[in-house]
Amino acid sequence: MLFLIIKSILTKPIYQIANYIKQAYSLDLRALGLMRIAISLVLLGDLVIRSLSIKAFFTDEGVLPIQVLKDYNWNPFYFSFHALSGNLWWQIILFVINAACIIALLIGYRYRLFTLICWVFLTSLQNRNPFILQGGDDLIRLLLFWAIFLPWGERYSIQKQSNYSNTYYSFANVGYIFLIASVYFFSALLKTSPEWHEEGTAMYFALSLDQIRLPLGTLIYQFPNLMKALTWIVYHIELLAPFFLIIPVRYYQFRLIGITLITLLHIGIGGSLYVGLFFVFGLTSLIGMLPEKIMNCYVEKKWPEKTIIINSNQNDFPLIYEFFTAFKNFYLGLVFAFCLMLNLSNVQKFPFTIDISFIQFGNIFRLEQNWGMFAPYILKDDGFLVFSAYTTKNEYIDIRREGKKLSFDKPKSLVTEFESDRWRKFTENYLYNNNNYMRMYYCNYLFKKWNTEHPEQKISDLTIFFVKETSLPNYQTKPLEKSALCNCQDNE
Repeated sequence: MLFLIIKSILTKPIYQIANYIKQAYSLDLRALGLMRIAISLVLLGDLVIRSLSIKAFFTDEGVLPIQVLKDYNWNPFYFSFHALSGNLWWQIILFVINAACIIALLIGYRYRLFTLICWVFLTSLQNRNPFILQGGDDLIRLLLFWAIFLPWGERYSIQKQSNYSNTYYSFANVGYIFLIASVYFFSALLKTSPEWHEEGTAMYFALSLDQIRLPLGTLIYQFPNLMKALTWIVYHIELLAPFFLIIPVRYYQFRLIGITLITLLHIGIGGSLYVGLFFVFGLTSLIGMLPEKIMNCYVEKKWPEKTIIINSNQNDFPLIYEFFTAFKNFYLGLVFAFCLMLNLSNVQKFPFTIDISFIQFGNIFRLEQNWGMFAPYILKDDGFLVFSAYTTKNEYIDIRREGKKLSFDKPKSLVTEFESDRWRKFTENYLYNNNNYMRMYYCNYLFKKWNTEHPEQKISDLTIFFVKETSLPNYQTKPLEKSALCNCQDNE
């Protein structure tokens, strides 16, 4: 089928091919406007979630002081306003300014400027603490980057006049569409383990992770044949749906198929696995690709757009405009080539690597990306942390379980052990041996926090244990293994 489509395109005259491509990669400004609103709301929600742990994640009193970040996990091409000071007041000021800028983007006020500012703030925030990030953070950062060059504030905003008609085409459209397609296509290519292919056990092992399994996942977990079928379905949706998004003929039908498949994929992921805002990022990123017919038949009837279109083809400085457009397209073409090469270089059998200078170009604009979700294999080591504290009353308690008597028994629900998915991700990174330098800071943070909040039950010693549970086939597990990660004591 794909061969016939390509053949039908190539047999057309050049001008028809160009017209096909322009039509296929044109976007409806109303859809982009809805995506701007959705993305802004998600950014606000994410900022609120981060603010609940602002002291822990972004100050020197928390789990990752600035100097530790700079000594062990800093790229000289990165930037971060949040890393200029480790004081809480500085972070609060930046969070408030960030929220105000997101609200400006939400209502469409000077949207190009505030898209740029929001991208800068988001990049700065992500650079400050990389240990709480997941794939959705890369997606939203890169989507904001491409949105800088898209007129996504021309509809559903406080702006009542526009120089653009509803249908819009530019090279930035191509970058945005291929970004979404690359997330799933390269995720499929990176899934090379037998669990995804010969064995069909990927969903079984994913749902065996108690740390992320939700009630719907628990229900599915009871049916081995269903999990095998879902493994095959997930893999092939990721592999094939991107083609539906980028096929330049019958793009209305094909794109709807692609959007529908990816939407179902994210609903399934979000309902069965605790992945934080990842599935929300994924769903909102699709809105901008909704075809014009969908906007006319469904959205426009409920939310009619009253923007007045004026001078849609007029430009007072044509030479300057053409020069700027040519420069912008050259730059975006460079970005597109970098992203494509970077994704290809992550594929095991790709024979080429990227030059170091080209990688540095990507570091400056934080274009790095690796869509290896549950790839190449599924993590099989599950488990939970135990925070063994010795009180001044000569008792052992677990300070993460409201000071209850110390026990190494497995909690009934591991998902509820985390305050947010940011903490879950931090814990995941905390366990890796190459991150053992950060373990003491987390221990000290918990030690001081507990003594400050519980003066009547102070502790003098704290040891963090990890109780590992390794998943095996056929609902079996290895015996629990207990190991001490770090210890801190009262030095007073």
